Formats: sequence, C-alpha cells, structure tokens
Amino acid sequence: MQNNNELFIPPKLLILDAIGMVLLGLGLAKYFADIDVIPANLRFDNYDVAFIVAGITMALPALIHAINKSIKRNRNQGG
Repeated sequence: MQNNNELFIPPKLLILDAIGMVLLGLGLAKYFADIDVIPANLRFDNYDVAFIVAGITMALPALIHAINKSIKRNRNQGG
C-alpha cells in the first residue's frame, strides 16, 4: 500500500470552506433562530438567504475536490 503524505485538500480550499461555513452558520442562525450577529448598518433584505447560498457555494469546491480525489484513489487501488 502506498503512503501518500500530501494534503488531502489544498489549504486554499480549506480557507474557502471555512469562510463558507461561517457565512452558512450566520445565515442559518438568522433564518431559523432570528439571531442578528451582523451589525444593523451592514444588513440588507434577505441577507440570511444570501449568506446561506454564498456559504454553500464557497464550500462546494472543497467537497468536490475531496470526492474526486477519493474516486481517483479508489480506482488506483483497484477497488
């Protein structure tokens, strides 16, 4: 079995994923619990939905990369 020491997900994608998860969390907190963490002067109409969409969009590249790398690794191992 081959030992692969490279990072599974590149750091740039991890940072993008982390920012996306923060936005998703803020959007979900506003949407479901009506918790406003964003200052009043920075809010806009339906910012909760915009944060949810932006968070999911920012988190998708890391997920897609991980899935593709897993598929390639599985094919290379003969499974």
